[in-house]
Amino acid sequence: EQRRNGENSSSKTLDPMYDWVKGKVKFAPVMAAPRQFEYRNKCELNFGYSHSYAEEINDGGADEPSNGVKPSDEVVASSDQDATNTPEGEKKDEKKIIKTPAVGFMAGGWSGGVSSPHCLQNIPDLVCGIADVINEFLRTSPAPPYKAKEHRGVWRTVTIRSSKRTKQCMIIIMHAPASGGAGKRDDGSDDYSDVFEGEKQRLIKMLTGEKIPKPTRTYPGTKEGKKGKADDKEYCDIGVTSLFFQEFDGLSNPLPDHPVQHLYGKQCIEEKLLHCEFQVSPGAFFQVTTEGAEQLYSVVVDKVKEVTTNPKDTVLFDVCCGTGTIGLTCMKEGAVGKVIGIDISEPAIKDAIINAERNGYSGRDDIARFVASRAELVMSEEIRKVDRDVPMVAVVDPAREGLHQDVIKALRNQESLNRIVYVSCNPTGSLVIDAGLLCSPSTKKYRGLPFKITSAQPVDMFPLTDHCEMVMVFDRMTQEECNGKRAGHDGEGDKASDGEGDKASDGEGDKA
Repeated sequence: EQRRNGENSSSKTLDPMYDWVKGKVKFAPVMAAPRQFEYRNKCELNFGYSHSYAEEINDGGADEPSNGVKPSDEVVASSDQDATNTPEGEKKDEKKIIKTPAVGFMAGGWSGGVSSPHCLQNIPDLVCGIADVINEFLRTSPAPPYKAKEHRGVWRTVTIRSSKRTKQCMIIIMHAPASGGAGKRDDGSDDYSDVFEGEKQRLIKMLTGEKIPKPTRTYPGTKEGKKGKADDKEYCDIGVTSLFFQEFDGLSNPLPDHPVQHLYGKQCIEEKLLHCEFQVSPGAFFQVTTEGAEQLYSVVVDKVKEVTTNPKDTVLFDVCCGTGTIGLTCMKEGAVGKVIGIDISEPAIKDAIINAERNGYSGRDDIARFVASRAELVMSEEIRKVDRDVPMVAVVDPAREGLHQDVIKALRNQESLNRIVYVSCNPTGSLVIDAGLLCSPSTKKYRGLPFKITSAQPVDMFPLTDHCEMVMVFDRMTQEECNGKRAGHDGEGDKASDGEGDKASDGEGDKA
């Protein structure tokens, strides 16, 4: 409702171009997600402490935690009323917060502890079951979770990737150096080198020694007891097939190509999507919902096919290609005859090369070629390598920051490129800015003829949230169209959607 009224639920400032795009472009109705519940194939949980409240404290005592960590680190007292506001003679209402090592989401921010994923409808059973196993491990581990505010502790995050179709699961556990994180104390009390290797092997055994028990779920609509009890001995139908550890002493997050240590099972997991099979490595990007990705890519394939009158001779530039999923899907579906993929992530490009081989394009650089680089550094050169008379189409699927201006410059300046299919995960932010640059009049920097927006299709990739992916199509304007606008209009480029988008249903776009 906030978005329908022009407000923003996250209270962020929208670019002024947003109102222009929203007002001038007709959006198709939001394409509903094929799977509504437990759809995520990738989840990242934080190690931390779950918070629970015990009886009121009278004497200030604290229970001894089960893992041997000092009580002062585990138990704190909180007040429901500030001491200065408590009437004289009345006892301050204090409750004891017991902090238990656990994994989960930081729903309450850095100070609110971690919250169990079991109540969330979009999280699969497997993730919750793995969380239960790790929580059991943490109860007796002398190595504590990492405290981000203090940069002390060991266990940091656990990333879980899974495939319901191939029955595979990969776990990546990130940890600080066993000798201590960036904020380690000088007295050596944060050094867990003497126990870390043993704890690591114990955790590996707990995660891989037997199947993952089914968790008891608590999200709305779940029948009590439906999801398994301890005495039922029910298990998830997917086991752990790959396990990695990753040491990281930085203060934020590692880059996608940060080294990992492979300790169990396969080096990757496989996923099936439409008529393709893909390999996914620990640091590679892959859409977080497989069924939703199939729907999204089907829209992209259709938009590419609309302008490929001779698919075998058409070249597709797959910018921010990840593991090559969009480009290879377009080629497998007969939309194009050649793919050139570019992505900054080396692990993703390595996967893309292997994925090309998996799908029948082995060793053929003239058919499927993938480049590991920042797109803005190589885009112009890659375009120059293609003959000028060869038809081109581009698919761009950037991160939330959108496209680099040099990439937009290369796309605009290539005269034989007449369609861009833009897949955006940030339709109210970076897509708006990039649309303005793609559709603006020619300048010294952007010399090519501008594009116009001809269709906009929101795709619900994240059910139960207010976010949609957007597939927006940009078609090159002709010189006649540009001349007509300058002669007959006020110069604002307000007809960027030249009528084709009017065929889409109105009024739904605000939901995107």
